Amino acid sequence: MPIEREGGFLWTHDLGLTPSIGIESARLDECVTEAHARRAGGVFGHPSFGFAQEDLDFLARMPWLVQVWFWDVSLRSIDGLYTLSGLRYFGVHPDRPPLDFSRFPALEHVVWIHEPRDRGLEAAASVRHVALWHYKPRSKHFAALDLPPELESLGINWANPSTLAGIRELPRLRRLEIHRCRNLASLDELPRIAPNLEELVITTSGRLSDYAALAALPHLRFARYDGRDLIAGAV
Repeated sequence: MPIEREGGFLWTHDLGLTPSIGIESARLDECVTEAHARRAGGVFGHPSFGFAQEDLDFLARMPWLVQVWFWDVSLRSIDGLYTLSGLRYFGVHPDRPPLDFSRFPALEHVVWIHEPRDRGLEAAASVRHVALWHYKPRSKHFAALDLPPELESLGINWANPSTLAGIRELPRLRRLEIHRCRNLASLDELPRIAPNLEELVITTSGRLSDYAALAALPHLRFARYDGRDLIAGAV
């Protein structure tokens, strides 16, 4: 995600759905004015790029935004997010109050560092893509994971369960990525979860050695583990 100054303001052009302007707290009003002038579709913020807000209230001044990306932040309030009725791409982590995903009717992409107090994602029918990070419940089971029903792609990163048991059925899921899930030892639940899966990518999940379940996925055309093809004829 290259970030460069353009006309005195920070911008990135390869994050998510739209170019985004960086929010610098020392120049907050100027950043909002520039975002308005250039009709920026997204905003981002990080302490090393001058973001020091404890709330997102300023978002109410940019109700047209479709994308937000704030990382390594510490927020006391996220109420400003709820003024973005057209929000399509969400990423705010890791230290924030719990979120109600049901209040974003247009949401499509969620980058979610797991917060068990968040709610509403399991009923968010508009969401098509979720990148899940750091799902590590004490139960080491996916039973408490709330995923939206119409997912087309899912990424699971740094999760601690040993199987995929507990993940809801996702009949529209076409792509699944699994990274650094070092306890994962079985894919047996995959045909139940994603019967129409087409692409599977796995990396750095060293206990996984049985791929027999892949034979029960009739639409699977690409499956790779650390660069090694897992199905005959994979491209």
